[in-house]
Amino acid sequence: MTPAQIEGMIDRICGLFPSGQVSLAKAKHAWTADDFLLLQDVNDARKVIPIILENHDKFPNLKDVQKAFRHIRQPAKQMIVLCDICDGNGWDTGKRWDYATKTLILEGFTKIVFDRPYSYVVRCQCRKFEAA
Repeated sequence: MTPAQIEGMIDRICGLFPSGQVSLAKAKHAWTADDFLLLQDVNDARKVIPIILENHDKFPNLKDVQKAFRHIRQPAKQMIVLCDICDGNGWDTGKRWDYATKTLILEGFTKIVFDRPYSYVVRCQCRKFEAA
């Protein structure tokens, strides 16, 4: 973001917390000189503002704003898929168990390359719908 965009974000946040006693000049001076904020995208700043509004009762400090930017970059928690083949990890080893007798039915996927056997995995059928 540019310093002008950062100042605009400060003004927007200040409008969300109008009763707070904040020195806007000091906040703008500190925030526009912050390397972390200068490297952020203005579209991400638009996503951060609702997070700040939801999680704070007063004007946030610079560290809280940086934390909000890091929060939007965290990967979404993946949905856990219960699968008898891959145990939910998404990869089929080819090994099959008979749980009643606790014995291995199939040894797994192997390929012979230059007279040496190699084990490999394939994407499990429970994850076929996901983009490769």
